[in-house]
Amino acid sequence: MNSKSIENTPLILSKFASLTAIRDIDAYELSFLKTLTELLKVKDISIYKFNNINTPYRLVHYSTKNASIDIQVENIKLPDEIKEAHEKIQASGKIYKNKHNLIVYPIIGFKGNLGYLAINLLKGLTEIETKIISSLLNISHNYYSLLEENQKDKLTGLLNRKTFDDNISKIQDILNTEHQFIDYEGKEKRADKNINQFWLAIFDIDHFKRINDNFGHVYGDEVLLLLSQLMKKSFRANDLLFRFGGEEFISIVQVCNKETAEQVLERFRKTIESFDFPQVGQVTISSGVTQIMEKLGIASDIVGRADQALYYAKEMGRNRLYFYESLVNEGLLEGKIKEGDIELF
Repeated sequence: MNSKSIENTPLILSKFASLTAIRDIDAYELSFLKTLTELLKVKDISIYKFNNINTPYRLVHYSTKNASIDIQVENIKLPDEIKEAHEKIQASGKIYKNKHNLIVYPIIGFKGNLGYLAINLLKGLTEIETKIISSLLNISHNYYSLLEENQKDKLTGLLNRKTFDDNISKIQDILNTEHQFIDYEGKEKRADKNINQFWLAIFDIDHFKRINDNFGHVYGDEVLLLLSQLMKKSFRANDLLFRFGGEEFISIVQVCNKETAEQVLERFRKTIESFDFPQVGQVTISSGVTQIMEKLGIASDIVGRADQALYYAKEMGRNRLYFYESLVNEGLLEGKIKEGDIELF
């Protein structure tokens, strides 16, 4: 190690320490990109996240030219060199490099490859820079796994309840600001204001206690697991999916209007209704939905509205979907519905 690299050691160690102080995956990704740009000479740097069917669902791009971070979660178009890197890394498992000083590294989580880190360099890497990236990635792989495991429900792999408030806060940040998205080529794409409607739905498995009593908890857990897998297939990669507790699940979808939200959520209800669960047979869900409109507010109040619509669905015979706002407007819901008035299982 030369004298310059020795001088940089405290800075590098400080960066490592600051990275591992972050407890949120999204914030960690942003900080990770900024850290690399401070330590290396790069033109721009990106993180591409892929879902389980190899479709990109999140792009975080940092440009040193204007020191800006841009995030895309829809309609992500992969540059040709990233497509080539994706194919070659999938086939070989090795780092991808091309003659234009682009280097692409796989990002590993606790369930395998999650996506790619793409670095466009101003020049080739020195030996010490190569070691810096390797060290950061080794730490990142281990720490990413810990963060991901901490934020995911162990049975279903969905987001867990303790991440819920943080995600509501992020949505409120979006409602507080006029968001714009920048694609990889730098062209501005201003989001339609109407697309920033967020709808929260609570799904509760009907008569789940009977499933556990009649078939045992092993089959009960299998129902939870299969339902979560159907959720992942039914919703988009950027929709937020939670196991909220027991047999209760939450989805948060971003759509242009209430009608679209109803189509998406009703399609999922019918998917569950028509699925043949092994040994158990037909399983149905009741759903309550509300719009997230608060730019500031308490997450429990938002959930409380959806809960009231859910209780109404249970009271009306189960296997139904109701919107809180519609029930209030129609005079069918007045204030809170007491939990003790209906059977929730």
